[in-house]
Amino acid sequence: MTDTAAPRRPAPDPQEDWAATRGVLMSYAYLGSRPQAIDSSSAENVLDLRSDLRTPVGAVLASPLAIAMLDAATVNVEGMRVLAVTQIDINIVDCALDIRRAHLTGRITTEMRSQLFTEARIADAEHPDRHIGFGTANWAVLGGTPHRFCFPQPGVPEPGWPGLPPLWHAYSGRRRGDGKMEIPRLPLEVGEERLHHGPMLVVSEAVALASAAEALGTDELVVEHLAMTVVAPGRAGPFIATPVYTATEGDSVGCRVEMRDAGRGGQLIAATFVRMQMY
Repeated sequence: MTDTAAPRRPAPDPQEDWAATRGVLMSYAYLGSRPQAIDSSSAENVLDLRSDLRTPVGAVLASPLAIAMLDAATVNVEGMRVLAVTQIDINIVDCALDIRRAHLTGRITTEMRSQLFTEARIADAEHPDRHIGFGTANWAVLGGTPHRFCFPQPGVPEPGWPGLPPLWHAYSGRRRGDGKMEIPRLPLEVGEERLHHGPMLVVSEAVALASAAEALGTDELVVEHLAMTVVAPGRAGPFIATPVYTATEGDSVGCRVEMRDAGRGGQLIAATFVRMQMY
C-alpha cells in the first residue's frame, strides 16, 4: 500500500455538498459545533467551552474537543467516502480554565486506499498563540455513498437539573450502582444503525473520571490525555462502559475503560485510556 498525495482542490460548496447536514447530528449539534471548510483538505471549528464541558474544577474535558475535531474532519471527508473512525487521540497541554472558546484547525494528513488520517491543532480562539492541545484521528474507508444520519435536536433539560445536565446525561448515559455506566439502547439521538462515536467518547471519559475520583479521593481533576480505539460497531445495546484498569502514581491516575454491546453477547466495541491529574 502506498500513500497518494492529496491534490489541493477548491473548498466544497456549502450550499450543495455538505451544509445541509450541518447541525443534524446530536453529537455535534448539542455542543454547538460549527465547522467551516478552508479548502478540500482542511477545516476549522469553534467550540464554546461551557460549564458542562468541564470537570468540577473548570478544566476542559477531552471528549468535547475530540467531537469538535471529528466534526471539522467530517466537513472534508464526508463527501469523499464512507468512513468509520477507528482511533482518536487527544492531548491537552492547557486545561483552559480561563479560556472561553476553543479554535480547532484540522486537516487531512494522508489519504490511502483503505485508510485516511486527520489531525487538529487546538488553541484559544481569542489568543491563537495560546495552545490548548493537539489531536489525531484514523479512519477506515468503507466505500459507497455516505449514509446521512438524521438525529433530532436534544430536548429541554429535565426538570430538577440546574442549568445544563452533566454531559454524559445529555448523551443518554446512565450511572449504575457498580461503577459502570450504560447507554440503555440505541435512540436516534445517539445513533441510527450504530452507536455514534460522540456518546462513546463522552460516556467513557465520564467513567474514567469517576474511577479516578474514587482512587484519589477527589473529583478535582484535570484531563491530560484521552485515546480511544473503536474495534466494532455498537448495534444493539445496552452499551456498558466499565473501568477495567485504574492505576495511580502520586497525583496522577490512568484509567482504561471498555465499552461493550450487551445486546450482542458483550462484544467489545471500544477501548479508551484516559490520563488525569489532581488539580
